[in-house]
Amino acid sequence: MIHWANLIHVSEISPPESREMTGSLDPTDMALIAHLRREPRAAITRLARLVGVARGTIQTRLQRLEERGVIEGYGPDVAASAIGHVVLAFTTLSIAQGAHDHTVEQLARIPELIEVHTVTGSGDLFCRIVARSNDHLHEILQRVVAVPEVTHSETFLALASPIQRQVADLVADAALSAQH
Repeated sequence: MIHWANLIHVSEISPPESREMTGSLDPTDMALIAHLRREPRAAITRLARLVGVARGTIQTRLQRLEERGVIEGYGPDVAASAIGHVVLAFTTLSIAQGAHDHTVEQLARIPELIEVHTVTGSGDLFCRIVARSNDHLHEILQRVVAVPEVTHSETFLALASPIQRQVADLVADAALSAQH
């Protein structure tokens, strides 16, 4: 059973040729996601009123969006700073050739390393790290570079995060634009 008390997360959308920015989402899907983003605790009946369709339609749409992997979950999103992790850093890692999978397995054991992306450019992996302090960040980085396949690292401290969006925000903006 789905509980609407948490935030909505929408997966990346691969747009087909006929639609930009919205993938295979129709206006009803986009409106539903937009309203869930604004009111994540809204009941099915409230969502039906807001979107302008029957309650059963909302339930069917939500189930379909979940089954297709468009809606990945319902949160909650937790602010790292609210739980004492006030330092945000990004680290680019260069790794030994052919060691990608093993390196990622090792990095997955470091809980403060909250995202790892395989990238192009001067490094191989791009990591998002949260820490309680600069000293704590140093400890985390020591664990990262202790992974034998890591050959080089470069770390950047985030001084501020003026823009923070979720994919659901992109869908909500597209729904709003479609109304005007």
